[in-house]
Amino acid sequence: MLARITRLSLAARLLRCSLVALGVSHAAPVFAESELTGSALALHMGCYNCHGTPARRDAPTFERLAAHYEKLRGQAGAAAREGEELRRGEPFRRIVAHEQLSADTATKLMQWIIDGAKPAGSGG
Repeated sequence: MLARITRLSLAARLLRCSLVALGVSHAAPVFAESELTGSALALHMGCYNCHGTPARRDAPTFERLAAHYEKLRGQAGAAAREGEELRRGEPFRRIVAHEQLSADTATKLMQWIIDGAKPAGSGG
């Protein structure tokens, strides 16, 4: 039994060394939130689960959100301000708190929505 475990351990180490030699880390590559933007970030964060088409329950679609927030386009600090509100939640506006979002991620998502929430590859 010990010999089998040793062989498996050796095989795992050899595989890991081979992958490292090829430039592949031992873990599968994962996109960091900081590297993603726009619809890719929204997809990564699971936003489409509620705000996609069709929307879940009474959640607005990204099209409706973009139309609502269009008035903020070009305003300095609007994305950060709305991103913080997104993280905190706003019961009177029926915005559920999204506390799992970092301030940076919330700001990026809100900027994408303010800019029209265009899906990736749509030219916008």
